[in-house]
Amino acid sequence: MAEFKKIDHVVIATEDLDDALARWKHNVGLTPDASLDRPLGAGFKASSLPIGESFLELVQPVEQSGRFYERFQERGEGLFSLSIEVDNLADAVSYLRGKGAKVSDPEEGIWPNTRIARINQSSTHGVSIQLIQRE
Repeated sequence: MAEFKKIDHVVIATEDLDDALARWKHNVGLTPDASLDRPLGAGFKASSLPIGESFLELVQPVEQSGRFYERFQERGEGLFSLSIEVDNLADAVSYLRGKGAKVSDPEEGIWPNTRIARINQSSTHGVSIQLIQRE
């Protein structure tokens, strides 16, 4: 059985990252500790707002193409996905596939020293879930 450790982070989509960061700081008191500008050639930029051992990841599309942009156009701003940390990504993917869940192959994540896999929304009642392994 795979070990699912904790909610690693929550992804929130925004049209204006700078405005969103300012509002989170002013209204909630959260300050970003890291930002990524177009990670791995992706068509978005992101910042993380730490909360205890987890963080909020605010993400803004900066190109009008790609998976994130397409999903953003469908869904707009707001909660985008949950990221759950696992000890062993390959084991977690194998375990979930054995249960009949549709899971992507593992790939490099946008944050340093991470690998991810995505659980298809058809296996989670419409919730976007990403598994993440931190190395």
